[in-house]
Amino acid sequence: MNNNTKLAALVSLMLTLPVSQVNALQSIEEDSLRNVSGQSGVDIDLNFEGTIGRAYFETQGNSLNMRNINIDTDGVGDGSGVDRPLNMVLDLVTRGEKSGLAISISGINDMDITLDQINVNGDDTAGAILNQNNSYGGLALTNINDHGGVTDINIFARGASGEEGVQIEMNLPEILSLDLAYTDYGADNNVSTDDFVFGGELTLNNFTAISSVDLTSGTNDAGEEIGGLHIGVIAQTGDITLSNMRAGNQQGSMGRLVLNGYRMTPDSYLTIQGK
Repeated sequence: MNNNTKLAALVSLMLTLPVSQVNALQSIEEDSLRNVSGQSGVDIDLNFEGTIGRAYFETQGNSLNMRNINIDTDGVGDGSGVDRPLNMVLDLVTRGEKSGLAISISGINDMDITLDQINVNGDDTAGAILNQNNSYGGLALTNINDHGGVTDINIFARGASGEEGVQIEMNLPEILSLDLAYTDYGADNNVSTDDFVFGGELTLNNFTAISSVDLTSGTNDAGEEIGGLHIGVIAQTGDITLSNMRAGNQQGSMGRLVLNGYRMTPDSYLTIQGK
């Protein structure tokens, strides 16, 4: 059968299909396309070292402020001649009434992320880096390594379902290790001699977390208006190990904390507020 004969046979077959069958095929195709996500996406190789003076997330008049954010994707600094980019695949996803962003990350090798200040509803001027009232302190996540695995993150806006905030779903690789350091700046909320640091070597195994994240506001014991961060647990499982724990100016290690079979059930939540 030559090409012209094949084409004629195909056209004849389509013409003999009942209209209802043609409409059904069209409906199936449209429904499939409507529900498919991740058909295109963007593939990015990223080697980045830089500083963000201020970033904030705002909802319902409350804002989560993060200041002096330093990011180094390979942890070796400028001028090293080392080129170890991490790979990111970005795509838009839809689930029911919720739409969001899907991020798949691989090749994480000694990445560093540090934040000098974290607070809710603090000074929102771009130049105000320190002197933050009700600061949660600073956070350093360094030497982050995925050990050849893949980190999958979905971020959904909750507004379409009548809720505020975002829903974050994280499926970490089989092993994710990093050095953790949290700094409490003390009563003056500034870097000084009364700073208290707690940290250690953190390892997460087969860790999955699905959480809702929203901002709240209230008052402290002194009657001052303060903001808070509310994290609602939808699902959270995995194994957690914190080795070589250190606190304050203590010399040496406090030991190791191991949580096996860690699981948080739905309706669990964590609310963080300044004093």
